[in-house]
Amino acid sequence: MNTTLQDAIKEAFAIAPTAKAVIHTLEIRQTGVQNPIYISQTRTGVIAFDENHVEHTFVACGFQFTLPPSDEDGFKSLNIAVDNVNRIASDFIETAKTEKVPVEIIYRPYLSDDLSAPQMIPPLILYLKDVQVTSFQVTGKCTFMDLVNKKFPSILYLRSVFPSLG
Repeated sequence: MNTTLQDAIKEAFAIAPTAKAVIHTLEIRQTGVQNPIYISQTRTGVIAFDENHVEHTFVACGFQFTLPPSDEDGFKSLNIAVDNVNRIASDFIETAKTEKVPVEIIYRPYLSDDLSAPQMIPPLILYLKDVQVTSFQVTGKCTFMDLVNKKFPSILYLRSVFPSLG
């Protein structure tokens, strides 16, 4: 058994099948405002099924993401950059800025030989914040919770439900 991470990664690459590849996909959606965008990190688009067995066509588009650092800070965010191919991402963001509905980023990894379901169920759902648009790419930070749009208090205190109020 390997004791270092470097040896473990070498072992995983040595025994990994060469006929399979991981396909990273993103769904960018703003519920009730505009149609979602489905993109994949492939040279050509792919047709795959989500965790609810709904078929989606993922368009080939470059994107990158970096995981948050491991430190003692309480707030964690994931950095994301999507290529601005045909201005699809920037047009989506420009429309999204006019509404108060949060933009969700849903990450689903697939295997190249099995597009019937993602390899991570449930998928990772993040909320897009701090967006910057350039002519080449759209960058932003994704958080795990949408605290800005959360109601506070989350329940309404009524006398019918809480009779001791008065």
